Amino acid sequence: MSLLVASAIGAAYVGGVIGLHRLNVWRQRNAAQGFTTLGWLDWDTLLHGLLPKPAADAPAKAPQPVEGGPPTPLLSHAPAPEAKARHELLCALVTGHRLDEAAFENAGFSGGEAQWLTLLSRIREEPEEVLDKLDARPELETVGQVYLREHLYLGLRVHPFNLELAVFGTKRRLVRELDRFPDAPALHFARAKASSLIGFNGAVLDDLARAVYFSRQSPFYLRAVVDMPWVGEARPALLHQCRAALAEGRKLG
Repeated sequence: MSLLVASAIGAAYVGGVIGLHRLNVWRQRNAAQGFTTLGWLDWDTLLHGLLPKPAADAPAKAPQPVEGGPPTPLLSHAPAPEAKARHELLCALVTGHRLDEAAFENAGFSGGEAQWLTLLSRIREEPEEVLDKLDARPELETVGQVYLREHLYLGLRVHPFNLELAVFGTKRRLVRELDRFPDAPALHFARAKASSLIGFNGAVLDDLARAVYFSRQSPFYLRAVVDMPWVGEARPALLHQCRAALAEGRKLG
């Protein structure tokens, strides 16, 4: 009987500790209003290297990604004439259109590029299948692949029964990948999202600041900070810096 009592007391203690932790997670996430901007996708990272540098710095109207966030800087410049078809397909991709591999190849993308873009076009309708394909690769070769894998994993595979284990597993993987790609803002952004799921608000702010820094104040990361009102309460200096950088960018634009 004493063993049963001890087991019951131990189980009640563990349950109480977990319950208090989950309550704190809820309070922290509620204080930050759900960290809504951490659900955005950094399409500049996902599409890196897929368009040649334009000959002239002429502006183009870039589309708004369906996941939210500002237009992608990569698409905000008028493409070279030979890249116009590729530019149009990438604009269609970020606005939610599903495209097949042949369409990308016909526009001039290489076979490997077309396969990657076809995978990206499936992330809204078939995210589980895309995550499975990324998991099946022996090693992810690019920042975009790593970032997409962790972004999807955090959205699809983390649930109340595995919350802490899954999040800390993600953070360990990202630490390892940041040894390979230390200046990749998207990986800091993904780690911020992971921290947000367990209420580590200070770690969220630290990684958001790193993302802003390593992106050289990319509008995507500046807006991710500015459009999260809680940052003004938790770290007003970071919010002020990002607002000033956005204002300066508008002047220069």
